[in-house]
Amino acid sequence: MTTTNILNQRPLGKFLSFSCNCLGLIIALAFLLNLPAQAQLKVDKNIFDFGQIKEGINVPVKFKLVNTGSQPIRLKEIRTFAACVQRRPLEKKNLRPGESLELEYVFESLGYGGASIEKEIQVFYEGSKVPLIIKFKGSILPLEDYQAPVGEVVYNFFALIDIRPPHHYHQEHILGAINIPAEKIMAWANRIAPQVTDDMVLYIYDERGDLADEIVKKLRAAGHSQYVSLVGGLQEWKNQYGQKGIIRLD
Repeated sequence: MTTTNILNQRPLGKFLSFSCNCLGLIIALAFLLNLPAQAQLKVDKNIFDFGQIKEGINVPVKFKLVNTGSQPIRLKEIRTFAACVQRRPLEKKNLRPGESLELEYVFESLGYGGASIEKEIQVFYEGSKVPLIIKFKGSILPLEDYQAPVGEVVYNFFALIDIRPPHHYHQEHILGAINIPAEKIMAWANRIAPQVTDDMVLYIYDERGDLADEIVKKLRAAGHSQYVSLVGGLQEWKNQYGQKGIIRLD
């Protein structure tokens, strides 16, 4: 009787075991189906190699981000290294599935002469615990003693403007000065205003400085704050430095 019962129970045991396995599979499948789709953010190139450049050259850097997943993605933060400067603000932070976005930066190589760099740009976004890593690398040749970066000129930028009549300018003027006669200076300043930034200095001089003072007052009243008059004009320059830096075109 015991043997018969065991034999009769085996099909039921197999059925119960099969049913449990199926139930577990169904529960697991249902759990997976209910999981939110994972955010997928890809980049067109993981490494930007600018090769070899001379110190002082600014390198434009572009990356294209693409949402390759099925869910919208929101960018939370982008971390860069100090010399990688954002060229323009992000036009958007939310990417729909299939949508793309360009990241635009500039690598400023001044100060990196003689170095080989490999830096990271980290893109943090919702739906991922780890950032998307973009690498940026290359080597920078140091400046020679006869070279200067463009940034040095802009940082210390100034101009000399001689407002005397052209025949006086040709007789003698300070080296590097350009000639804009007094009667034309206001129209000239208005025309170039979009290209003159607040960190630039434009020195105006005439023979003794009196006319330059009056001209600069008018320029500043018109909103051109970058202009200053050279005290004492050309005569004071010669009083202090003699013929140093004075050139003649005639």
